[in-house]
Amino acid sequence: MMQFSKWKIGAVALVCMLLPGSVHAQIVKNERLLSFEEKQVPAFVTTAAGSQLGISDEHYRDGDHSLSWTFEPGAALSIKKDLKFEKKDPTGKDTYLSAFIVWVYNEQAQDKQIRFEFLKDGKVCTSFPFGINFTGWRGAWVCYERDMQGTPEEGMDEIRIVAPDVKGKLFFDHLITASKVDARQQTATCRYRL
Repeated sequence: MMQFSKWKIGAVALVCMLLPGSVHAQIVKNERLLSFEEKQVPAFVTTAAGSQLGISDEHYRDGDHSLSWTFEPGAALSIKKDLKFEKKDPTGKDTYLSAFIVWVYNEQAQDKQIRFEFLKDGKVCTSFPFGINFTGWRGAWVCYERDMQGTPEEGMDEIRIVAPDVKGKLFFDHLITASKVDARQQTATCRYRL
């Protein structure tokens, strides 16, 4: 059996105690991923008058920040950028589907829903409701062509999140506009109701 000196054990314990404090999250950058790690809200993310957007370190899922949205009844949060949606392969050789992925943090549960809408040139192509009767983080992996209402189109250029008929505050992080997922596998639908 191997013997360790008290000095070696103490040195290892000291390193283990100091290491977590000096390690920071590695930031992954991709044009489809919104992680909100910049100091300011991106110019392509806006909301209606009366509602507020901010970069927050209160709650985060990826990196050290998230997007906070304090909303008024019926307000909308808009993300205007190419979503990079890709249609399902009509030949069937590629069985992957394009999915929207997002994490939402709610401090106060409300028996209401927000609505995620996906637009092309100002026209809603597809959408899905997302219940907000929870606290903490909830993730959604929603396939455009299988799980949403409506018909997605290549070239979609906006995500609109519509608030319910009450005031509230939500945090969004690790938002992926379109990611290929294996259609043969079930995906988490978390807390949205159809």
